Amino acid sequence: LDAAPFLANTDISSPDDGGTTLGRVTRTPDQRLIIVALAEDLLRRGNRGSGTIPASSAAAERLGWTITKFNRKLDNVCEKFSKLGVRGLIAENGRPASNRKARLVEYCLASRVITRTDLAWLDSAAPSWS
Repeated sequence: LDAAPFLANTDISSPDDGGTTLGRVTRTPDQRLIIVALAEDLLRRGNRGSGTIPASSAAAERLGWTITKFNRKLDNVCEKFSKLGVRGLIAENGRPASNRKARLVEYCLASRVITRTDLAWLDSAAPSWS
């Protein structure tokens, strides 16, 4: 397809068992937090209907970050995944894509970069507002 959602990854290795794996995606703890915070509603719902992706300000508040820190971290994680071949995170002109949060969450859920078990990590890492 001309507009395939993923580009081929040139970092492919073949383990001894005959299976093929794509290159590893290393993430910092903050990058993991931001992805899980964006996907939190979808992870909590499971397969029970559609979920929502929070506004950047709401996700930043959930993490106890300023909006500036949140946007900087989002830029970094989108650039990392874009370099790995995930489309829709950075626009043609090099600026952030308009639906990049949704695209990032879609990719990370589909490829199991994050799973429901990551919610516990988010709950323990994010500040409590009691």
